[in-house]
Amino acid sequence: MKRILSIGTVLAALMLGACGTNEEPKPTTADEVPEIVEVDLLVPETATAGEVVVLTATVTQGEEIVEDANEVKFEIMNLTSGEKEEIEASLNEEKQYAITYTFETNGTYDITSHVTARDMHTMPTKQVTVTGGEEAEHPATTEEHSHGDDHHHSNGATIEFVDGTATVGEAVLLASNVSLSDAPLEGARVRYEIWRSDNDHHTWLEAPEEEAGVYQTEFTFTESGTYEIQVHVTKGDDIHDHVIKTYTVK
Repeated sequence: MKRILSIGTVLAALMLGACGTNEEPKPTTADEVPEIVEVDLLVPETATAGEVVVLTATVTQGEEIVEDANEVKFEIMNLTSGEKEEIEASLNEEKQYAITYTFETNGTYDITSHVTARDMHTMPTKQVTVTGGEEAEHPATTEEHSHGDDHHHSNGATIEFVDGTATVGEAVLLASNVSLSDAPLEGARVRYEIWRSDNDHHTWLEAPEEEAGVYQTEFTFTESGTYEIQVHVTKGDDIHDHVIKTYTVK
């Protein structure tokens, strides 16, 4: 009798084990697409020269506040004079990356927060109009600081990338000519950030250097619509530039 019970117990265990092997494997988190890192840049619309202001950037990924960003810097450019500086931000008690800053001269300023976090990079820009102080001594032309032209300048760097069109399902070549002081900029890191204007999903592509100063890669659009493509160029600590163009996909 004991022998029969033992055999029955073994058979039951084998049947349970077999049932367990038929279960569908659970998907791993490694297969999941991470949510994009977003930045809420907060700057005043107007400021008075000589007064201290606070500039903050709140970094999030989904509903989580990101406190472990690799780098957060504020780039402050006077569009009137062309003068620019970068200041590294620190995390405050409100879990914001912040700096204090004093504008010295009048003018319109671009404030760009360069945020690198969790293998992503984003750089929103807002403008501040400063009054109540001295005027800039060396005004620059509007063309030199236009974000909409085909050449974006920063520290002498130039990115040549134009608007384009594409067809759904067909690979398109994305190519940028990058130069510094009229010579090809070699050895830079160039990435393309692509998103549809009505969608929050961003795709990042690394662009290898095919020849001196020419960085290119291919991309296939899967849906029609209007897309923004931002070219990010970095090299060392001195060059960190970008330009945005529009692609119409049919």
